[in-house]
Amino acid sequence: MLQAPGQTTPRGESTTGRFLRWAAPPLLRWRDRRPSGPSEIHAAQTGILRQLLHDLAPTESGRAKGLGSLARLPDQELAGAFRELPLSRYADIARWVERCADGERDILFPGRTAALAQTSGTTSSEGAGERYIPQNHALLAHHSLGGAAALARLIATAGSESVGGRMLMLGGSTRLSRNAHGIPFGDLSGIAVSRIPWFLQPLYEPGPALALESDWNTKVRGIARRLCRADVRLVTGIPSWCQVLFEEVCRQREVSRVSLAWPGLRAFVHGGVAIDPYIPLLAEQLPPDTWMMEVYPASEVFLAVGTRPWHLREGRAPDLELLTDHGAYLEFLPEEDVHRPERAVGAQDLEPGGLYRVLATTPGGLVRYELGDLVEGRGPGLVRFAGRVRTRISVFGEHVEATRLAEALVEASRATESVPREWHVAPVLPSRGNPQGRHEWWVEFQRPPADIDRFERVLDDVLRRSVLDYEAHRTGNVQLLPPRLVSLPEGTFLRALARRGKLGGQNKVPAAWNDRSWAELLEQCIGEQE
Repeated sequence: MLQAPGQTTPRGESTTGRFLRWAAPPLLRWRDRRPSGPSEIHAAQTGILRQLLHDLAPTESGRAKGLGSLARLPDQELAGAFRELPLSRYADIARWVERCADGERDILFPGRTAALAQTSGTTSSEGAGERYIPQNHALLAHHSLGGAAALARLIATAGSESVGGRMLMLGGSTRLSRNAHGIPFGDLSGIAVSRIPWFLQPLYEPGPALALESDWNTKVRGIARRLCRADVRLVTGIPSWCQVLFEEVCRQREVSRVSLAWPGLRAFVHGGVAIDPYIPLLAEQLPPDTWMMEVYPASEVFLAVGTRPWHLREGRAPDLELLTDHGAYLEFLPEEDVHRPERAVGAQDLEPGGLYRVLATTPGGLVRYELGDLVEGRGPGLVRFAGRVRTRISVFGEHVEATRLAEALVEASRATESVPREWHVAPVLPSRGNPQGRHEWWVEFQRPPADIDRFERVLDDVLRRSVLDYEAHRTGNVQLLPPRLVSLPEGTFLRALARRGKLGGQNKVPAAWNDRSWAELLEQCIGEQE
């Protein structure tokens, strides 16, 4: 007799678990296509670019950009001619986004908009407001393919038992509203949940009711009540938000770490922030052999997944592999050439150690769109996330990227046996009578450093070794003074995000900012607790 997916068999294993053990790995592996080497990457990307130009040329935006004439060029001329097109940012496409939202057809892409993905705006400029990225069925399929690639790599290494129990996806509210033209809009996670493959739906948590919940605190308490005694095998989400849930589960189960409440937990899928500073925090909750898997999705494009799953005890995530055969065309503009977009390179030409801005051309009609992200090249087809263009810090021109700040925090925490929960670096700007500036580190600790002076010294030493411009401006304390630590009470970062209406989901306080707006907000939230 056939059973419905998720129904328990006499042996206690769900039919979905049996299906995953038998059928899911080969089903998913065929989606994990991996062009290897510069020539294969170049060939795959050239084919994707040609297809995108063919598909987008008849649209209104495609005609305005002259994509039809580019589509007729031979392969050897195509990339060079394409790079003569100007870059685009959100302001450049806003008029087309509005028309997509109004239900007009053939504007950014063929046909009508299927959904509008609302971006968090956490790191956007002040006053920018919410932004919407129109989604068509081709772009939604691209997102699904990226998620399948990550899951395939995880299952291939960790085994199907890693996804044989409950799979918790901790994101924003999945509630979708409809605008006046009937087009659904909301968080991309809500759009994605509606497209979960049928064989995974019985395992998906936190279930439809809690997934719709928009109040973060209510949601966390409800998930903990629902799942504190469940067989949770996999968790996905931003580490800091997952930590809040882990602590609530521990409180309800009266245990010291979440691995005691969820002994079957095998895998943690992470993304959205640099994982390195959160590893000590996760190590206090999860076993050292927990499988970790990094993903790099955005509302605009699913950019990359980890080259392999890794164990938490390794202490550092492996490089990210760009998804060069998943329907999007990717370019990388060297940071030193930001005013010369024709100097962008393809994924096959990434240089180890190079710093690049990410450009994407997608099935959703974005053409040479600057995501606002920075990546560090690690070789052909390989990157590490290096932060947002706006979240670097440069008081005098020291140009310190978020990835270097994260490395410094890791070393300072290790040297002082401290465990950070959340962090933000703000500038102390020069003023009349005080010509020097400095970096101010606002950190909320799980376990604070016993020696604050040493913590600050290690931060300084690591940055002086790794960032030439920082070292130049620190020399002699003439322009840049040593960093200063501000240790914050527990919950300060949550209150700051609550004030901005950004609790939960993909929202976060940026790692760094070039003014003191976030620092001032954090300071106000200290006062609230007192």
